Amino acid sequence: MGDVNLIAQIIPLAWAAAVSPTALSLFLITMSMSDNPKLSGLSFYVGAIFVLLLTVFLGIFLGSALTSTGHGDPATTGAIDLFLGAILVLLGIKSFFSKSHGKNSSLIKYLRIDVQASNFAKFRQYFTIGLLTFLTNLSTAIFILAAGREIGLAKTGIWVDVGAIVLLTLITLIVIEVPLLFFVLMPKSAEKVSEPMDKWLSKHSNLVMAIFLLIIGFLVIYNGISHLKII
Repeated sequence: MGDVNLIAQIIPLAWAAAVSPTALSLFLITMSMSDNPKLSGLSFYVGAIFVLLLTVFLGIFLGSALTSTGHGDPATTGAIDLFLGAILVLLGIKSFFSKSHGKNSSLIKYLRIDVQASNFAKFRQYFTIGLLTFLTNLSTAIFILAAGREIGLAKTGIWVDVGAIVLLTLITLIVIEVPLLFFVLMPKSAEKVSEPMDKWLSKHSNLVMAIFLLIIGFLVIYNGISHLKII
């Protein structure tokens, strides 16, 4: 029963973490500028997985520490939810008033890789892009930390934990996995679709993220208040 409850808690957090217009936009730019989309896409994906696993393990450590020190009670988790919710709301407000114009200019310069470069050099550079994209994505990190915390608190056993982490990874990175498959299976069609999509995301990504973060932030705050039994 505990494993079912854990999965039920992980899935919504994973879908929340998956909402990342910026990551999708950067991935589309990466793929469109690459002479080897398969290599660049997989490298970007591996970099994203690396950051995600580090974050979820940090969350698991936090959850385990809370349990072992006797702080896994509703009051403590509620206070943490209030804190995380407040951060999400602040990020949403910041995103709403932020301007996205020109934010990818330095990245585009970094993505201009010599076609004569070795595959390892290309892998390293695209891996770094994927790593940095998710390393600096604070909203996604918060949801992954929260999911990791739930895994650490649940204490359901190693195999259930592994399954939860795999599920969390697959759902969170679906924003990368779907276009990656599209580029691999239908590269010409993907190129036609990616350009207008990237233009739309460049114009509206901040607004999309602001609305999403505000909604989720207030929901997390409400969840924290419920744990604290304030209302």
